[in-house]
Amino acid sequence: MGVNKLSPRLSVIAEEIAKNGFQDIIYDIGTDNAYLPIFLVKNGYCGSADAADISAASLERAGRNIEKAGLSDRIALYTGDGLASVSEYLPSKIVILAGIGGNNLAEIVGAQIDKAKAASCLILQPMHNQEVLREWLWQNSFEICHERLAQEGRRVYSVFVCRRSGAPVPYTPVEAYIGKKVLYKNRDEYVHFLRFTRLKAANRYNGAPSSDIKAIIDAIDDIIHTL
Repeated sequence: MGVNKLSPRLSVIAEEIAKNGFQDIIYDIGTDNAYLPIFLVKNGYCGSADAADISAASLERAGRNIEKAGLSDRIALYTGDGLASVSEYLPSKIVILAGIGGNNLAEIVGAQIDKAKAASCLILQPMHNQEVLREWLWQNSFEICHERLAQEGRRVYSVFVCRRSGAPVPYTPVEAYIGKKVLYKNRDEYVHFLRFTRLKAANRYNGAPSSDIKAIIDAIDDIIHTL
């Protein structure tokens, strides 16, 4: 992977941004190597980008990549954690937070929730604990418009496309685990996602009675059976 070819996770995010049309600026929080903003600017998906990361080592690599791509005048780097690190935040823009655990994502968004709700689109890619993030989003009045899947090796990751909702969004324990509107390329990708999710739920079950976990496992088995 590099600035010219994105990983499956980042490719899905780029596709979602493309659906929204050209953006004058996007915010990439937790940019790591800055592969995504470089790709987006180079390919005309956005005019500029603000990229932030809490890691000094990541920002050093990002800076080298941006300079090598000749985009130092169009991609600004910021040090810090979350949206607070961006000095001149403009509302009604796309905000990306990718490659972060679901618990941490909830904390980061919650710390600057007014900024997050002002975004035209909030794209979140949790590395784990997707169910925790779904619940937090729904409880805090964010709608998950849809989820996209991205398979990398044996893992299947989810990309959440979110927008502010007028009120908390009702959900069931099953929906917290498997999502409400999951978009997938083919049956095999979705089955892989469901089996991976089922395994996570079963590991929490550990043989102890739990109606919620049993309902999740049964629901996943039913979906797989009917696909």
